[in-house]
Parts: sequence; structure tokens; C-alpha cells
Amino acid sequence: MAGFVRFTQALLSGASLAATVAAGAVLWPHIVADAAAQEAAIADVTVGAETRSEEKAQERPRPVVVIPSREAETQRLEQLSDFARRVPNYRENSGGSPNRSPNSAIRGVGRGAGGGDGYESDTGFIVDGVFYKHGSFQGAEYIDVESFELGLGPQGTAFGKNTTVGNVVIRTNLPSFTRSATIDTSYANYNRVIEKVTATGPIVDDKLAYRVSFYFDQGDGWIGDAVSGAKYYDNDRWGVRGQLLFVGDAFTDRLIFNRSSYNEYQFANPNTVSVIGDSVPIFANGTLGRTYAQTLFSRLGRVMLTADPYTFYQTRQGKTSLRIMNVSNELNWQLGEHTLTSITAWGENVVHTHNPLGNQLIEIDGNAFDTYVDQYSQELRVASAKDKQLEWTVGLFGFYEKIWSGPHTEYGSQAAQWFGANINLNPGLIAGASQQTDGKSITFQGAAFGQATYHFDERLALTFGLRDSYEVKGGSNFAWIAGMRGGFSAVQVYNAVRQAGGAGIFDTGGVEKSNNAITGVLNPQYKVTENILAYGLVGRGEKAGAVNTAARPLLSGSDFKGWQPIVTRNEVSWDYELGLKTNWLDGAVFANVNFYWTDIFDFQANFTDTSLTDATGQPIRFTYLGNVPHVRLRGAEFSGRWNALEGLWLSASGAYTEARYLDYDQAAPPADWTWSRPANAPAGFLSAPLTLSLSNTRWTGLPKWAFNIGADYRHPLGAVFQGVDAEWARQPVSAFGYVNVSWQDKTQLTDPRSVLQYWQAAYSLVDAGVGLRADDESYSLSLWTKNIFDTRYVTAWSPGSSTTPASISLQDRPRTFGASLRVKLY
Repeated sequence: MAGFVRFTQALLSGASLAATVAAGAVLWPHIVADAAAQEAAIADVTVGAETRSEEKAQERPRPVVVIPSREAETQRLEQLSDFARRVPNYRENSGGSPNRSPNSAIRGVGRGAGGGDGYESDTGFIVDGVFYKHGSFQGAEYIDVESFELGLGPQGTAFGKNTTVGNVVIRTNLPSFTRSATIDTSYANYNRVIEKVTATGPIVDDKLAYRVSFYFDQGDGWIGDAVSGAKYYDNDRWGVRGQLLFVGDAFTDRLIFNRSSYNEYQFANPNTVSVIGDSVPIFANGTLGRTYAQTLFSRLGRVMLTADPYTFYQTRQGKTSLRIMNVSNELNWQLGEHTLTSITAWGENVVHTHNPLGNQLIEIDGNAFDTYVDQYSQELRVASAKDKQLEWTVGLFGFYEKIWSGPHTEYGSQAAQWFGANINLNPGLIAGASQQTDGKSITFQGAAFGQATYHFDERLALTFGLRDSYEVKGGSNFAWIAGMRGGFSAVQVYNAVRQAGGAGIFDTGGVEKSNNAITGVLNPQYKVTENILAYGLVGRGEKAGAVNTAARPLLSGSDFKGWQPIVTRNEVSWDYELGLKTNWLDGAVFANVNFYWTDIFDFQANFTDTSLTDATGQPIRFTYLGNVPHVRLRGAEFSGRWNALEGLWLSASGAYTEARYLDYDQAAPPADWTWSRPANAPAGFLSAPLTLSLSNTRWTGLPKWAFNIGADYRHPLGAVFQGVDAEWARQPVSAFGYVNVSWQDKTQLTDPRSVLQYWQAAYSLVDAGVGLRADDESYSLSLWTKNIFDTRYVTAWSPGSSTTPASISLQDRPRTFGASLRVKLY
């Protein structure tokens, strides 16, 4: 939206529109147009846009966070996890599968619960004006970025698709009519090499310009496999983005093509789980279960080989591959004082995972996913002139997405003995067989939206926005068993696969639901003084129900009892915010604070159906995607920057986040509350509860407090290399340096009702760098490090069970350091 505002302001301020059009200088949103100085204006896209982005964010009466291009380039911010370390209320939350479904979360809320690939996220993700729904579109590296922005609160009344808690917005640099090319080469530990190349310039002077950006990133991983020698969390990826910008007499048109590809050992197993020892199966009723080591020996005659979280003994580990492709076109056309914007886009991603059959040199089963996503979107909006008493935007939005989600479980040579609990069972019974469980999801949305701001006077203004989204959700699930071997009947293999936890053979048939979703915002603002802007917000957000692409039949033995729900109910949020934005000392100091309270109703989460029992009378636990009646988010956010000395900027930001279930009585109990009832149980034996309440409990995995403190310094040195007989040495240079500290509070990683509790202690991640940069930007050389103190932390912890060892989930990277040389070729 900030880019759109800049576009109309550039066209309608200064010289008359007629003169601008006559000069052929109707330019892109970031350019302050002037027909006589077009080259200078276009150069200003890369030099001055970051400053204007921050200034415009200060003028908006809503909480907005902006990381400009210079900061992203200098501090080597390339992946979403890098940006997340600069924004306390944003978490990238890969969840162990960074290439398949990153889970951008704002204020602790992201994609919600599992249930396959047909989810709807509370947090939107937008690149160059295009909304991308599925998480795997977020798996790219981001280079040649103009800005990274976080918009908070319900979204969708002014552009894009509706979301309930906010949007992540990334803008890349535009093509320029000034010819230039840069190459950026980095060498880092773990044999990592990163190449970035960007070239831009005119094809037809003042009419058609191009921009091409390419990156290549390859390096070893940091966690070893003792069997294959593979290094997990390696880097093996590349991407290219090509752009064309056409400038007409009264319009601009920007065409973007993007292609990214990865092929990496991203999984040590499905959730990047590292073994730390034998299990501790203590049940809440005081009884002890069998340990994992005992089960491993009794079923397979094996002993545990490792409890080192950084060493694996995986069997048949493969790489995960991801391909992303996008094409979009943005047209801005001036119609008198109004501006018509059309954004047409298509996106595709394909994911193939190859997970092991087991750790500890065993071959039981391997769970993997194949996912195919296609999406199409079309947005049309018309905006009035800016700086008027009444400013408005109206638009239409169409979106279509088709997903095929193909989880499959392949069984190894020891699967029959493991699941049959008998070391003497024929190992060939299900070896080589696979349980295929496919899900399909279809989403269609047609929406109309509008937003208007009425300025009562120079101080008081009121913004009102409304969106009506008609959404159709459809889905189906079916399953079959493949790879049956000779020597066993189909019935024998089917029963063995079912005993191993497989779904068997089924087809749910198609299910389709349609509904309306209403989004609305009321956003008053009052300029207390020239330096203080006060604002409030009341917003209603709504997102459509998720399609459960992992739905299964409910079976009691061989008796069919029904289906798990395929489409959930809509999720509704009510958001209330109050904030202040201030600036002092002629812009040398920015200080902002925001308070929010959000109630979410019918929050999408996992439930457990225990209405069925097996032949022994034990309850059968089926996990399904459902709706929590009521959750609440509340917190405070602050940010500030201070130009303390010439060349020195200090920054600080922080967030207090409290997310709590208010009404969640029928939650699934944790593993230590699911003990079995012995056949000869005495009278009065306490049976395990079928459900437990999570009402009035805080969310786990989310720290209450998070802070970020940074310093950025630049000092001119003059032509220190002038004694060298070379053109580059005659240029004056400046030294620069930065340091950034990202701290988060202790985090509870276990269910609050569990007997054993684990908390990740508070920790800090420190990034730093120093370098030299030519004042004319012709070259720069830097030394940098991320996580300089090699802080090790975990993102999940489990005491294990009789069939799983005690384990943790590790961070995505240790300390990394390197050197980068950036050269402007022309």
C-alpha cells in the first residue's frame, strides 16, 4: 500500500498531470516524477526509497514495521529467519520443514493446526503485490530487496486477500533506465559459496527497462550422518528473477518472472528430531511404561547406537527438492485524477521429500510428502487522488488455488517385526509396501473491498474499510496400498499395513462448502502535534475454513463409523489497538508504541476423536482438524531509532505477547495421560481421560518477551587507497559496522498438563559485521558473522515413549561467518 500511495503522490503533486503525461514521465510508485530529470528520479528508486518507506510508515495510523534495502543488503538478510531476528513480533517458525511449509507467524499466530496442505493462514505473505497462500512459496531466498514490511491487524480492505492478524510484505527493486550491474560474492564456513548478480538498464530509452537478479547458494550442512556422510541443513539452491518495466504516456506496466529451485538435506527425519537418550515413559497416574530401548531390543534385537543430537545413523536418507515458479504483471493506469491498478499473477510450487526409514540403523518406515500447488489471482483497484479531504480505494479480487497433497509411508525390512511386536514375524510381509494417502484441496475466492479516509481537518481523520469475500472450499481424500510383494495375500498385507497405523484403502468423495467472510476496520487518527500521531483501530477479520487433506475414515476394527471432517468452520477475529507514533529532533529520533487485544473465535486446531474403541475396549484416538471456541491474543509492541551521532544509528524494538486458550475444554491429552487399562485391572483403576481441558492456559512454544537492539555506524575515511594505481583506488571510501542482538524470553516447549516439563531458557543471538564501501557504491568489502557466540537452542522437546526415544528439535543453523565482496561492474 505504501508503494501505491507513493505512486499517486508522485503523479499528482508538483507539476500538473497534463505536463507529466506530455513528457512521458508517468513512472512507477517509488519515483517522484519530473519529466526533466527522469534519470535522477529513477536512480532515486534505489537510493532514497528506503528512507521514504520508513517515513511513510511513520505517517500510517496503524502499526507497521519496515526493514529497508540498505539494512537488508549490509547485514546479509536473505532468508525469512534473518528478517525475523530483526522483528520481535514476527517468527518464521519453519517447524522442521523449511522447504515445504514455512509458517510465518505474527503475534504468535501463523498457519494454525495441521491437517495437511489445505490450511488458511492468519498471516498473509505478499511479494511485489501478489498474495501467496501456500507456505512453500515462502521457502525462497530474498535478494535485491527494496523493503521488508510487516503490517499488523486485519488486512484486506485496501488490497490483496483477507487475513486476520497481519501481512508480511516484500518488495523487490524496480528496473532502472540507468544502466548498472553488480556482482556479490560471499565465502563462509561450512564451505559455503553465495553468488548474487544483478543487472538493469534500458532496452528502449525512457520506455522499456529490464532487471535480472540471480543467486546461487551452495554449502555443507552442520549435522552429520554416520552412515552416509550426508550433512543436514546444507545449502544447495539457486534462483532467478527477471523483470520488464514499460513506461507509457499515462501508464506503467511491470512484468516479473521468478524461478527458484532447492535440493537439500533439510530433514534429519520428518521433524528434524535429534535423539538425546532413552525414553522416560512416566504416566500421570504414577505408573511406568516400557522404555524405547527395551522395545527396540525385544522387537528387533537391536540396541541404541547414539544419544548424540548432532550425529545420526539414518537409513536411506534422501534430499528434499522444491521448485517455485511465479509470473506476475502489474499495470498502473492514470485516469484523470484516479489510478487504476491491475495485478495478474500465477504461481506454482512442487515439493518432493525423501525421509529415512529410521534412525539407529533400523528400517521401519519413512514418511514423506509430495505436494503440487497451482494458484491464480487477479486484483483490480481504483484509487482517488491523495492529499484530498476524502481519499478512497475500491477494488475486486479473484483467487483460485488447487493443491494435490500426497503423503506416503514406505515400510522397510523391519516394519513387520516392529509393528507386529514379534521378532520372529516374516520380515517380507510389508517390506517395500507403501501406504499412499492423497488429498486434494480447491479454493476459490471472489471479493469486493473498499477503504476511505476522511480528513475532518489537518489533525483529525477517520479511515473506514470493508471487504466481502465469497469463498468456496472443496476437498477429497483417498488412499491405497502400493508395492505389495508376492508370497502374501492382499488381505494379509492390508491387515499388516493397518496394524502399522496405515489408513488402508478408502475414498471420502468430494466435499464442498461455500460462505461469505466479512472484514472491516475502523481506524481513527489524531495528530496531537507535528511530532505525535495517535491512532486507534477496531477490526474484524475472518478467514475461511481449512480443507483437511489428511482426513481419514473412522474405523473400529473393520467397522466403518464415518469420516473425519474435511472442511472446518470459518475463523473470526476481533482486534482492538491503540498506538502512538512520534518523531523528534527533525527526524533524528523515532519512537512508537502499540497495544493490542485480539479475540479469535473458532480458531482452527487439532482435536482427538475418542468415541470409538478397539476389540479390547481401549479408546481409538483419531486426530482431526477442528475449531477451538475462543482464544485471545494481547500484548504491546514498541520500536525506536535514534541518530545519536553523525553516521551512527541506534535502534531498539520489543514485543510482549500473551496468547491464551480461553475456551478449549475438549483438547487431546498429552502422551503421558494416555495409559492403557490392563485386562486384569483391579476395581477402582483410574482409566486414562479421553480429553483434557486447555482452557485458560497459555500457548506453548511462544516467548512472552522478545527484544531487538542494534547499532549501525558509517564513518568517511577519504581516498585511503589513492596510492594504488587503479581507478577504483581513487574513490573515497567509508568504513561501516553493525551489531544486532536478538533476545527472547524462556519458552515452554511441553504441554502444560504433562508430568515432565521442559523450558528452553532465554537466549540471545548476536550478528555483527564490519567493512569498507566506496562512496560512489562501486564496491564494498565486508566481514560478517551470524550467531557469533554459537548459541545452541532447541525448538521442541519430547521425553519419548515406548516406541520413540527422548528427543529434541534443533535450531536451523549454528554460528556462521564469512566475507563478501560486492562490485559494481558498470
